Amino acid sequence: MPKERTLIAIKPESIQRHLIGEFISKFEKRGLKLVACKMIAPTKEQVGKHYPDDEEWYVSNGTKTYENYKSKGIDPGMGPIDLAKLTRSRLMEHLTDRPVIFMVWQGPHACALGRKTAGATNPLVADIGSIRGDYSMESYELSDGLGRVIHTLIHASGSPEEAEKEIAIWFKKEEILDYDLVMEDVLYTKNWGKIKK
Repeated sequence: MPKERTLIAIKPESIQRHLIGEFISKFEKRGLKLVACKMIAPTKEQVGKHYPDDEEWYVSNGTKTYENYKSKGIDPGMGPIDLAKLTRSRLMEHLTDRPVIFMVWQGPHACALGRKTAGATNPLVADIGSIRGDYSMESYELSDGLGRVIHTLIHASGSPEEAEKEIAIWFKKEEILDYDLVMEDVLYTKNWGKIKK
């Protein structure tokens, strides 16, 4: 069985809305296996490692945000890099010293399934059935008007490589458990559950 892993974080706004169980249930129903979980109040240093102060992160994040504004005919008043720096600053403020639940989920296509389950970063365009599509009425316009980060409810790693880097920030190796689930036979083998003759 492929053991791809993804980092899923339930953000403070979701904890305040009592959505923890709903969200965990969605990943369980997908067939992913929870191999690590903890609630912490992140420090500024930890959040800074997760959202690094580097050019690559600024270009990647800022370009997506900039294109989102432009697709709606909105002039954000700044370029992609400055948008990303503003986003990072707001994320640092939002996630520091507030409870966040960090989880490691494992299974085939864990990152792609995690992203699909979370939905588009902009909740207004997230598919119905996804976490953001079902549980959010947020928008960039609303968050900008309030001068805060957009409430995306959850974080999901973008790729297996990104996931491994993020997991290393939040978990020690010994905190991630390796164990069997009975349902793995159903998911990953073919000769289970046959009628006995």
